Amino acid sequence: MVSVTRRTGARGKDRRLAVEDKLQQAMERLLEQGHSFTQVSVEQLAAEADIARATFYLHFRDKGELVARLMARVTEEVVGATRAASPQTRSRSELRRMIKAVVDVYRRHYAVMAAIVETAAYDAQVEQLFRQMMDTLIGVNRRLQQQMKQAGQPRTPPLVADVVTWAFERSCHQLVRNRKPAQVNALVDALTHVVWNAMYVPQDGGDAD
Repeated sequence: MVSVTRRTGARGKDRRLAVEDKLQQAMERLLEQGHSFTQVSVEQLAAEADIARATFYLHFRDKGELVARLMARVTEEVVGATRAASPQTRSRSELRRMIKAVVDVYRRHYAVMAAIVETAAYDAQVEQLFRQMMDTLIGVNRRLQQQMKQAGQPRTPPLVADVVTWAFERSCHQLVRNRKPAQVNALVDALTHVVWNAMYVPQDGGDAD
């Protein structure tokens, strides 16, 4: 017998995604209004998302499962934005476009990302989820670093991928909120400079355009 507490099949997946969208937007609105990440209740989320409390529990066991899924979705968006990077990326302008796309993801989801970082300092479950997200992103840059090495790019110290990933996250956490377009562009330029010189500089040391 199919459980009434979980949707299955394509239709069920579509419904779950629709509910996720509503709940993610509701969570971001509540956080932007100054509510605490850990204190936001299922009842508040359901009311803000304009869904029944019972609908929430049709798709998620508890708020922790929702938080894990929201973090996974943000991670997926960030990884998707990095797909332009490859050992064949020889142009700073190409790299800048990719970095701008990643920064835009952070900007769209800043409220959730900031709350996760702050909550991770005292909530072990959220800290674990945050670490898993960062490990995923570090893994992307480690694979890129290895691919570039195999493609003949200059050697870089082993921890460069880790440092670049954490520097990127910290920069977005500190420098994207309430910034004007010109300030965001300045951040993108700075990140492009750092990542290019750390991972993409051609063997002759010049800057390719």
